[in-house]
Amino acid sequence: MIKLVGMMNRKQGMSVQDFQSYWLNVHAPMIAKVPGMRRYVQSHSLPEVYGDFPQAYDGMAEAWFDDMQAYDAALVSPAWQAAVVDAANFIGGGARLLATEVAIIDAYASARERASLVKYSGFLTRLPHLTVEEFSRHWREIHAPLVVNDLKGMVRYIQNHALPETYAAASPPSFDGVPQAWFESLEAVPRGLGRPRTEPPTSAASIDSETVFVQPIPAMLAREIVIVD
Repeated sequence: MIKLVGMMNRKQGMSVQDFQSYWLNVHAPMIAKVPGMRRYVQSHSLPEVYGDFPQAYDGMAEAWFDDMQAYDAALVSPAWQAAVVDAANFIGGGARLLATEVAIIDAYASARERASLVKYSGFLTRLPHLTVEEFSRHWREIHAPLVVNDLKGMVRYIQNHALPETYAAASPPSFDGVPQAWFESLEAVPRGLGRPRTEPPTSAASIDSETVFVQPIPAMLAREIVIVD
């Protein structure tokens, strides 16, 4: 199964509340009609953290498909095309990638179970000296165990690896990967996670991060809303 991960920012002059309301109540029903889509989840950034946590995006959409053929068919469907037209009504910019999931901590497997959890998403760009294969292997095999060891309050951890074959496409992936970590509350999210560092890194994961990922890492904190499950 593959997943489309789409990040978006609201139109200029639109409030976060209006953006998220339109996205959920007007746009989501259009996307829900797309054929071949197995699941669709919206992640709404937390308005209460905007003053303290620099949100990279106002929202993130995730849509799952059986394979590339199903995804390609979805793109030419009338439902998808109608949603593309509607996007201009509330989206001012964004980014996307097609990815495969790697489950590191696979608890809370159902998005409906995660409705009350706080979800961190980071947007990774590999350092120039790394190939896509080297980046993916390091992130999965070396960096992931360090994160698990460092983030004690994390209850779920998923890596989204950009599909290697999409790098040669006309629109290559915006990022090399998107890590997602869930916490039981906003208070459980480590203070330094997702915020620009003002001091040298001290944890094993943050030290390793600087050898693999372009810094600082854009990020957002959100809660999930299930549209199609």
